[in-house]
Amino acid sequence: MGLPFSEPGFSLPDMTLIGLPSPSIGYLAWRRLTDGQRLSENYRAYSLQLEYLQLVLDDLQALGLGQSSGKLTEQLTTCRTQIQGLLANLRSLLEALAQPLPAIGEPLDSKAYGTSDFERKLRGYIVCREYVRWIDRTLRDFALLSDSAST
Repeated sequence: MGLPFSEPGFSLPDMTLIGLPSPSIGYLAWRRLTDGQRLSENYRAYSLQLEYLQLVLDDLQALGLGQSSGKLTEQLTTCRTQIQGLLANLRSLLEALAQPLPAIGEPLDSKAYGTSDFERKLRGYIVCREYVRWIDRTLRDFALLSDSAST
């Protein structure tokens, strides 16, 4: 994505995107979630991540980085495929618990595509950062689900 994003140790303050859920939750609130709520939050988050990752892929093309960032494009495409598999598993788990699928809504509209080059790069960084944070949260959620299933 170029400077400043390619600098070693680059980080941004905790900026967020409207419509992209944050995995941050207070510890006690997280512990109080039911298995169904935990799975629903993950399902909703990854459903939205799919849409945002597609926007990032589209942004790479618009920035003319689609071919030159082949490895990044490939990694983002792989992430999308893995998320689709995870969503299928989450859907099965929610169905097994007789939980309804959460409402997702439409976080993005066509205006999201028409932003400046810097905003596109910034958005890509934030989407990828939040994806990694959701993976960490999902690992903790699944560890807790596993513990509750074995007791």
